[in-house]
Amino acid sequence: MRKYLYLTEVEWADAWIKGGLIPISLASSYLSEDRAGIFTPDENLIHESAVPIPSLRQHGIHIEGSRNITIKNFTSNGIKQPDIIKANYYKEDGLILSFCNTFSEDIAKKMEKKACVEIINIEKLRQNIDRQLGCKGIMDSCRYTSDHNRNHFLKSSEDSWQDEFRLFWKTTREKWVQIPANSAELVKVFD
Repeated sequence: MRKYLYLTEVEWADAWIKGGLIPISLASSYLSEDRAGIFTPDENLIHESAVPIPSLRQHGIHIEGSRNITIKNFTSNGIKQPDIIKANYYKEDGLILSFCNTFSEDIAKKMEKKACVEIINIEKLRQNIDRQLGCKGIMDSCRYTSDHNRNHFLKSSEDSWQDEFRLFWKTTREKWVQIPANSAELVKVFD
């Protein structure tokens, strides 16, 4: 299972190749008002619903930070609205490491990265970080959608160019972790 990590600075590859400390950031640190590079306006949003929850505002219903939302037999201006059953709409932070399923110079350029390493064993890497964080991470390829639903592994189709593979830990303490030598191999340094 090949995974690639695009790095902002060439020297950051050393920790992945020779061993060293790397930071793991909160998902919310990638939150931005605009979608640009690795930053998105819907990062760390959990939105699971048959209808977009913000659209309910036009009917006078304001919902934020809620789980298991159920609204049945609701009418607005005499028009029955769709039932909402066990929907979720809240922010959830956690630590993430983002990789890419493919090597692409175009992706590196769009992310404004200077180097790329290939991870040798992503499962072994997760287990090593799990021990240091004291909790088990989840790893999966991101899926992309054109609708309103979002979670840590379901992103906007506008982000599909990233072809992202993610490690996620439900902890909100940013942390530096020790990466063992030979966790990755250098693939390319970009001009």
